[in-house]
Amino acid sequence: MSALTFLGLAKRAGRLESGDDTVNMAARAGKARLILTASDAGRSSLVRAKNSAEAAKCPVAAVPFTKAELGAALGRDTVGVAALTDVGLAHAFVEKLQAEKGGYEALLETLAAENDRALQRQREKRRHERNVKRGK
Repeated sequence: MSALTFLGLAKRAGRLESGDDTVNMAARAGKARLILTASDAGRSSLVRAKNSAEAAKCPVAAVPFTKAELGAALGRDTVGVAALTDVGLAHAFVEKLQAEKGGYEALLETLAAENDRALQRQREKRRHERNVKRGK
């Protein structure tokens, strides 16, 4: 499965926001885990994505796909900016991107650490719920 196909699956799963306004809202709400910018995105879109990422404290990745390619993968005409809202999916996407294109090692390390923390929190939550259920 290609990285673009993966983005389409994330969109259908409800874990991807696309477009300047929705990405900005997701970032401001603290839901964005990775903001993606198309290779031919406009300057104002790039500045807005950068500002949104800084506010949300999430990374921005310039992907090697055009707005038309991203749009085709996401069922729209063009998409200049998108945001993955699930850290596991963001990590898996960057792994695919790294395998296909290369050059995303630092971002991959950052997302791997964040993904590990999220998985640890999930395990702790399940343990706590089991303990509560058992009366411990």
